[in-house]
Amino acid sequence: MGAAVYDGSRPLKDATVQEIQLELIRRSLFGGIKGERILACLLEHRELWEAVLMDRLCPYRAGALPPTLMKLRDLPSGRWNADRLLILTSDKEVGRKLAAICEEKMPGGMVHVYADPEVVDHALGQGRCGKAIISIWWD
Repeated sequence: MGAAVYDGSRPLKDATVQEIQLELIRRSLFGGIKGERILACLLEHRELWEAVLMDRLCPYRAGALPPTLMKLRDLPSGRWNADRLLILTSDKEVGRKLAAICEEKMPGGMVHVYADPEVVDHALGQGRCGKAIISIWWD
């Protein structure tokens, strides 16, 4: 909120970190849904989110490399191998509202709103922030 509107024509060297994340989303394909459709929905509802990124979250055992390195493996072929959209919202009400929109406009994704303050604060590495996180996973 308060961030500039995404401008896909801006040179990469001038793009914000958030704009780079949005471009990665635009280039992605998940279970038949194109990243351009996801990006369009996010931009249409820009007032409802603070930050967004696409990643691959996988548990791993101590001493091992995380399986999220599939992204690294696929970079030479120009593919961003991520399957989860993570959206930071100001609070749980806004999170639930945006989650409902995402379920309608991004079919096939499994949508979950994390609104438990302890869970969200731990994930964000801060305390008492009152925020919510929407996770949308495509298999």
